[in-house]
Amino acid sequence: MSDANKWKSKLLSSSVPMEYEVARMLVEHEFSVDADYSYSRDDAGVEKDFSVDIRATGYPPYDADNMVGEVQLIVECKHRHRGNKWLFFPDANPPDMSPFTPGDTLRAIDSFSWRFLPGACTAAFDEASIFCMKGVEVDASNGSVHESEIKHGLMQLQYALPRLLKDYINFNIYLSEEENYPFFFCPILLTTSTLLVANQKVSIKAVEDANVLEDFSSPVPWVVVHSDLTPDFERHRKRECASLASLVEDISVKKIDEARLRGGEYEFLIPSRLCAALSGGVEQRLFKYFSQIVICSLEHFPTLLTMIKEITNSAAELKKNRK
Repeated sequence: MSDANKWKSKLLSSSVPMEYEVARMLVEHEFSVDADYSYSRDDAGVEKDFSVDIRATGYPPYDADNMVGEVQLIVECKHRHRGNKWLFFPDANPPDMSPFTPGDTLRAIDSFSWRFLPGACTAAFDEASIFCMKGVEVDASNGSVHESEIKHGLMQLQYALPRLLKDYINFNIYLSEEENYPFFFCPILLTTSTLLVANQKVSIKAVEDANVLEDFSSPVPWVVVHSDLTPDFERHRKRECASLASLVEDISVKKIDEARLRGGEYEFLIPSRLCAALSGGVEQRLFKYFSQIVICSLEHFPTLLTMIKEITNSAAELKKNRK
């Protein structure tokens, strides 16, 4: 590329053109979009502002006159140059020992609502996805292999989730029974790179014998990865959700507690108990909300959106109005 055209490379690498293209895709799929979804995070003792590129909101059945739920997607965009590929390694665990849980990627949250969703109502999303342990970025043009961009994108998304959940709870918990809807949310790391998943039996020798990555891997539209809840993230989550402690003994929250217990809800999943756990008043591992993240290639993003809409629409329509 000539010096006169270097601005093109710089502009594309900023990911701003990609973000705008993604925003238009979301609007075409009946989501509304906001740029730069921000959150605060402690960074070496200093509170700093960070952000995720896009927050998108949709309302199943994606008909403003017949709303039965709310869907929020947060999307981080990573523009990479042509020829760059992201290689992932599949979860090596048998299903009963895996850290992944079907239904925890496209989260279906009814715990803070009067309405009940069917159990495992979004598990079909995970059944159509590949669970992966780890990924690396491979640049065939210069031979470099690293994971920093992938890890950074995953961290940006994970650290934004506590604010997303807290805001939903605070806004919806006092709404009337008719207006308080279940909530679906999903974090998505989007890239222009091709995604590859290594064969289940890949080995050091298979890599040594390969001429190209595709000799031991296959292209996929998206994968689901698991991000652990590190001690730093747990501190961040407790700080971000500290205000939820005031809801633990709130009369309005107790009414939803009682309604959900009458409907057969487990005690550890009633809203007051979850508010206590999120704010740090009760120790409870909260992998469901914060661990599983989608990584998708840009060319397959429309297909991903179609699947998310179909699954959330079906789940919301099948809601059980138990009291």
